[in-house]
Amino acid sequence: MGQQDDVRVSGRLRTLRETDGQAYEGLLAALPEVGEGLVGGERLAELLDLLNQTAIEAPACAEALVARLATLPSAVDLPALRKWAVRGLQLHATNPAEALRHFEREDPLDFVRSDTDDDEQWAHRQGQLMHYLAGFGHPEIGVEVHRKTTGRRLARRVTLEDGLLLLPRPFGPADPRSRGDLHRAAAAHSLAHLMFSPLHRPVANRPPMLLALISLMEDTRVERLMAQRYPGLRALWHRFHLANRESAGFEFNGLAARLARALHDPDYVDSNAWVNKGRLLFEEVAAQGLGNVAAFDHVGRVLTRQLLRLGLPFQAETYRLEPPYRDDNTVLWNADEPRPEDEQQAVVRDDFELLEDEPKDAPRSDLRQVEVDMRRRTAYPEWDFKLEELRDGWVTVFDETEAGDLPVGRRGVLPPTLRKTPRPPGLDRVPDRSIRLARLHEGDELDLSAAVDSRILLRGRVAPDPRIFRRHGRRRRSAAVVLLMDLSASTQHFVPGSFISVLDLEKRAAALVAESFDASRDRIAVHGFRSNGRREVSYLHIKDFDEPFGSVQRQRLERQQGRLSTRMGAGLRHASAALAAEHVDQRVILLLTDGEPSDVDVLEEDYLVEDARQAVATAASRGIRTLCLTLDRDADHYVRRIFGERHYLIVDRADAFTTRLAQTLVRTVAH
Repeated sequence: MGQQDDVRVSGRLRTLRETDGQAYEGLLAALPEVGEGLVGGERLAELLDLLNQTAIEAPACAEALVARLATLPSAVDLPALRKWAVRGLQLHATNPAEALRHFEREDPLDFVRSDTDDDEQWAHRQGQLMHYLAGFGHPEIGVEVHRKTTGRRLARRVTLEDGLLLLPRPFGPADPRSRGDLHRAAAAHSLAHLMFSPLHRPVANRPPMLLALISLMEDTRVERLMAQRYPGLRALWHRFHLANRESAGFEFNGLAARLARALHDPDYVDSNAWVNKGRLLFEEVAAQGLGNVAAFDHVGRVLTRQLLRLGLPFQAETYRLEPPYRDDNTVLWNADEPRPEDEQQAVVRDDFELLEDEPKDAPRSDLRQVEVDMRRRTAYPEWDFKLEELRDGWVTVFDETEAGDLPVGRRGVLPPTLRKTPRPPGLDRVPDRSIRLARLHEGDELDLSAAVDSRILLRGRVAPDPRIFRRHGRRRRSAAVVLLMDLSASTQHFVPGSFISVLDLEKRAAALVAESFDASRDRIAVHGFRSNGRREVSYLHIKDFDEPFGSVQRQRLERQQGRLSTRMGAGLRHASAALAAEHVDQRVILLLTDGEPSDVDVLEEDYLVEDARQAVATAASRGIRTLCLTLDRDADHYVRRIFGERHYLIVDRADAFTTRLAQTLVRTVAH
């Protein structure tokens, strides 16, 4: 590494030590064993960025990530590791136990890019699997891989649909022999469903937890039937039943995996009462025969009742089937087909009222009184420039529809002279090339039709019409502008060379814009934003499009104070969403800020700058222009990257800010 790289790594190591000392010590101990794919060249600095982000989000997960670095397969490169870690933080943001389980046990191989898996090797394995399926008497089943998708919250699992066995890619361990066994186990299990399961059963009103447990019972039932015909399959499947108390835990996913092992392996001993109850009920039904599907469905209902009594949560979007060779069970269910009439009563009795066997006079626990956050919230993606993809639903924006509850700031920021601000010249009428005024005495160009008619009259010895010119007409152009104010803590600072704060200047500029626009043909909104990490970006509605700039709105503006941080991309995306519904000639975001985007949970250089650049590009694709006025004299290196050439203006004097704002407004809306 060069000297500059050494400085970058040293700074990131220092940050990690201050953020999470245990993760720092673990990393120093593990570095000699970590593969070149993660720490070679400039990758060490990027790995440290990932560790710092994980340490801020979930310190326990950072230590688990460090513990796994030395044992990761060589196929796991830094982009795959980053994607795997971000998915874990995103999926389990509200469940620390599940997040820790993700970092300790989930496989980063699921996130290795598909093009790292050699095509020739895959073609060979594909042929082997098709021969394997043909050996069971099903040569018509094809084998393919799932199409590569972006933005999935979980890696795909095995799927059986339309005569195709779809496998994830890559799938399973790096060892080719173990991976081959996993492929064969998946193929045999899917065939068991085709041979013995009732397919595409109507989902009707079954809750998701009930569907999961009924599917687990069906997985075990068909495997036993398949093993009766092909006894060697039991040993093949047995290799992948590894769940136990230590590795799986006590969440729903872990208990389901432990139950699957208990139903498969008669020698496995589990200490959990629910797992043992499930094994007992299943064996009682199996002793009477494996053909009664309804009886095994009932076992699933009984187990669901017990989990509901225990209050164990179930998250369908994060439920992951174990062991990994089992398919996702989509072949078993059909969400669109209604349940037959003779089963409708059973739906109400068994599926909705899973706790109906509780005594009517059973004591009910008091419900806890919790404070409900009534603010409207919206989830937005955020651009990860190192992976070159969006982190889906990564940021949460809260709408603050009433800004009057904020601490009262200094009064008198808005001078009385701005209460009757004249409209800047140039906004009244603009040329419209769709309107042409013809047959004029004077104009910008020749009206060919009028000139021909005039020439005909002249040839006929009739006095010609001298009105042979035309020009473009003028009309009132409509515009919608969101004036977006940076309300972060740094706006409380004075503008260099003056005794007025950045926020006070922003307030004066907002008043100027709000007063300048004519509500009869223009729509103006004054909004502001601040952030406290990705989970809480506050978006303040000081004046909305359909509101006048009256005394209430003026008081909201005067009350604002600078606090927290500047997650610029999230604010721009929310402003773009507000403008997208406006049907006007011009849609513009005018951002007033004092510095570079930053937030408390982001330590990576350029991360928020690149995200803001992506937000501006997305707005442009929707026909929304984004401009920036900043008082940061050193802003040129980042505002050009975010907004592009000629879409920003750096103002270094407080007395020129409102004037330059008016000029920018005219130039933007009038052209």
